[in-house]
Amino acid sequence: MFGLLSRLHIKQLRQKVQRGMKGAAQRGTCLGALSLGFTRQVCRDSNGEIIHRPDGRPRHKPCIDPQTAPYRQMLYDLYVNKNWSGHKIAKYFNRLQVDGSTGWTCSSIKNLIKRPDAIGLFVWNRRRREFDYEQDKYVVVDNPRSEWVRYRDPDLVLVSAKLWRAAYKKLRRAGRTDLRTGRKLSRNQRSATTLFSGTLSCAYCGCELTLYRSNGKFKDMHCRNGALAAHGCLLSTSKSTKIIEECLLGHISDFILTQPVIEALVIRANLFLEEEARKPRVDVAPLKTEEKKLAARVKKLVARVENEPDESLCDGYHTRIKELQTELNELRRQIREADRHSQEPPEPLDVDRVLTYLADMRELLNQDTAMAAEAIRTLTGPIQIRQEKIHGARRCRWIASFKLNILCLLQQLAKDRDYAEADVLASIPAVEEPVEVVIDRVPKYERLAPLFKRQRDNGASIQTIAHAHGLSREYTRQILEFADSGKRPNWGSVRRRGTGLGKPAIYPEIADEVVYLREEKKMSFVKIAEKLGVSDNTAHRAYDFARPAGVRKAAEQGTIPWRGRYSHLGEETFQKIRSMLRAGSKPLEIAQELGCSGSTVRRVRQEMQNDDTKDDYAA
Repeated sequence: MFGLLSRLHIKQLRQKVQRGMKGAAQRGTCLGALSLGFTRQVCRDSNGEIIHRPDGRPRHKPCIDPQTAPYRQMLYDLYVNKNWSGHKIAKYFNRLQVDGSTGWTCSSIKNLIKRPDAIGLFVWNRRRREFDYEQDKYVVVDNPRSEWVRYRDPDLVLVSAKLWRAAYKKLRRAGRTDLRTGRKLSRNQRSATTLFSGTLSCAYCGCELTLYRSNGKFKDMHCRNGALAAHGCLLSTSKSTKIIEECLLGHISDFILTQPVIEALVIRANLFLEEEARKPRVDVAPLKTEEKKLAARVKKLVARVENEPDESLCDGYHTRIKELQTELNELRRQIREADRHSQEPPEPLDVDRVLTYLADMRELLNQDTAMAAEAIRTLTGPIQIRQEKIHGARRCRWIASFKLNILCLLQQLAKDRDYAEADVLASIPAVEEPVEVVIDRVPKYERLAPLFKRQRDNGASIQTIAHAHGLSREYTRQILEFADSGKRPNWGSVRRRGTGLGKPAIYPEIADEVVYLREEKKMSFVKIAEKLGVSDNTAHRAYDFARPAGVRKAAEQGTIPWRGRYSHLGEETFQKIRSMLRAGSKPLEIAQELGCSGSTVRRVRQEMQNDDTKDDYAA
């Protein structure tokens, strides 16, 4: 009987404690230890007196800790914006000894990210501890949402709601399993550093392909078993991430973003822009006037608090300042929302401009690598990689095998964003299309061989083709030989001597001077070469370097490049002929005085008459 009464007494005490803690949670006072970024302060009434609890001890409420709050804000910035993993953040916090502790772990970092107190929302009674007699230990049980007690304080916001939601969604994505494989996500899949991190796997040993060189833009992926020939793995080569992304993204974009799809998306986007343009614009001028008035009142009250010695009056001023500041924050939110709706929508899109935006798909997706990598992984599933030897070449190429399933991507998007169509999409059976893509760096000579062969067949000379593409004559000849016979250039192994810095080309340095002598002075390339001390070919190449349009047009049409006209008399002589013709001198008199032929003078006169006729027509 005494044991029964004791248990009833303990139960009543527990209920009293629960009621007291519930009241404290509803009032927003402290309950236990606070998380990083917060501390406690004594509660005071309007007269500045300390508020005491029934037991006589002072009552406390949470407040922002100026010492640890920057670290809590840094946590979300590192996790969302800089894409740091929880392990890396914990290691960084231990090195900084945040909050005087060196016991930060990946779990504690993730628990901090999930806590809603960072946006000013405090939740109590989410879980409870119960003793499980079958397991003979205490277990944690989740309480129903109806028993939760929520308290929100806008003055205790550390980060924006948008940043907190982004971190929470990223953390939730990291904890789920892959829809295509059903396995838990790896570290590369949770925190992707490239577009295909955690997606590529070895077809021989099944190992995930990882980075073994990750310095800046020179990133390579390989199989760690293939590098050591372990477990019978035959994937002994590596590939640059740039080559992998360009080859795979090119095929994926061709599969999804076809011309009809792009045209349909452009039509839908323009319809949306038309609807936005028809919406009435909000006049924000009255709201901004009210904002200035409220800001001035807050500033005036703050100035009075600074000069007021009476603590009780300071508390009253403080309460009023908080009220006005709350109104000012809400008004500023309304102004931001009104500004967003009052902006003029952009111009309608056209297909050509959209194609320009989508031309560099790799650069576009790398603006948010982690999100793009997850979408690609959901679309393609695991990508199996094997290698093949290329006949007549030292390198090997990779063959990527995967199955495209756009329905799986739509199901994942609908589930993440809570769309109403999520259940309908989940009931549709998946249709996977097997695909094989060659991943290889195509050499420059192999890429240019078809173009050079076509230009030569059209009648262009080897020198014209070389100048049009900025290559040497010998290299152009080797490319054409490969186009005809398939024989790859063999430069052999050359022992380097000296510093390795080759002699710089001359023609880029003299290009401007060659153009001036040719176009202004009307000199021939032979005289230009003599004047500058170079060969005729170098003078031609310098002019083509500065004026590439003419030589490129000649290479496409198979004609001789037009490099302007020259004259042995010089441009100064022609200027004198023109001035004497305008003065009324006869052609024979001009020819005798300047030492030129009469036909030259008459040709200049005919050109001047043609120019005058053109001016008359233009007028």
